[in-house]
Formats: sequence, C-alpha cells, structure tokens
Amino acid sequence: MSQEKSFLKGLFFGGLVGAVVALLYAPKSGKEMRREIKRKSREIYEDAEEQLSDVKEKAEEIMEEGKRQAEHLRRQAEKKMQEARAAASDLMASGRELISDYAGKPGEKIAEAKAQAQNIIEEGKKKFGSGKDKLKSAMDAGVGAFREEVDGDMKAN
Repeated sequence: MSQEKSFLKGLFFGGLVGAVVALLYAPKSGKEMRREIKRKSREIYEDAEEQLSDVKEKAEEIMEEGKRQAEHLRRQAEKKMQEARAAASDLMASGRELISDYAGKPGEKIAEAKAQAQNIIEEGKKKFGSGKDKLKSAMDAGVGAFREEVDGDMKAN
C-alpha cells in the first residue's frame, strides 16, 4: 500500500511539474498562464484523488475476501476438531470396554486385550493424523488463494 501511495504522489507531483514547465514555455500572457496552471493542477489533483479512491476500494475488497476465507477455514477447522474429539471419545469408550471385559482374567486374556488396545490406538492415530493433514491442506490452500488474489490485484494496478 505504501508503494502505491509513493507512486501516486510521484505521479501527482511529476504531472504537476510537467504541466507547469509546459505552460511556462508556452507563449501566453501571465493571466492566461496562471489560469491554465490552475486548471491543469485541478485536473491532476482530481485524477490522483480518483486513483486513490480506486486503490482504497480495491484494498477493502481484498480485506473482505480475506476475512470471508479466514472464517471459512475457521469453520472447517472447528468441524475437524469436533470429528477428532468424537473419534477420541469412541476410542476411549472402546478401551474402557476392553478393560472391563478382561478385568480379573488370566494372563493370556491380558495379552489379547493389550493387542486389541494397541490396534485401537493405532486406528485412532491414523484417523487423527488424516484429519490433521486435511486441515493443514485446507489452511495452506486458503492462504495461497488469498496471496494470489492480493498479488494479482497489485499487479493489475
């Protein structure tokens, strides 16, 4: 944004200086020249204001789009966290059920229960890891889309 302001200031002052120099070398009376300088400077100022207004409007649009995308990503992340919590709760219930089924039984049943518990834990890790990877991909895609939008808009102006 500061580069655009610098550019607009340079454009304004460069145009003003160019107009003044052109008018000074034109064969006109002092009164006509002052009138012409005043008119040209007003035109340049109005053009600069219009361009600044356009840049502000575009920046506001970009910010709104960024907010919408961020909110969308937040909702996706919240949904994935709820799914992960539900999966963890299911796994904990399965673990409790196994423990109650094998409580007080001989050593061979304990080994079997350990194996089943380990399988449940591995399954939970896979489910959670998959959700985490999907969430990270969604966040990366949202950030990338926002950056492309901002870069494309900046190049267009």
